[in-house]
Amino acid sequence: MAWWVWIVGGVLLCLAEMATPGAFYLLFFGVAALVVGVLAWVGLVETTWVQFLLFSVVSIASLVLFRRMLTEKLNPDEPATKINTLEGESGTALEDIPADGTGKVEVRGTSWNAVNKGDTLIEKGQACLVERVEGVSLWVRSA
Repeated sequence: MAWWVWIVGGVLLCLAEMATPGAFYLLFFGVAALVVGVLAWVGLVETTWVQFLLFSVVSIASLVLFRRMLTEKLNPDEPATKINTLEGESGTALEDIPADGTGKVEVRGTSWNAVNKGDTLIEKGQACLVERVEGVSLWVRSA
């Protein structure tokens, strides 16, 4: 196959990867096509079956070896979505919460079940501090 077909195909696959959201599949096939195109242009691979074999090996090997690393680098987990990051956050009591009693608080715009681990009543509208996350309940103290 002509070297320029591999180059054009590789560029199109890389452009298609940029147009799709972060899956990182087409990128490896595009890079493999570019590698085969350059090697065919230099004259190192001339027969079509060798070009396709090389394309398959390079694309699959790079996909297996580098996709996870690239995905983790470019799409890191956002810690704000993890529930344990609520510890240390401040919230607002949605109802009166007696000492060692339960009630509702709002933290980050979401209503949570809360256990008042302080010695004093937390009144409705009063600020409170999240000390611990226990299942889907927050342990709070008045701020």
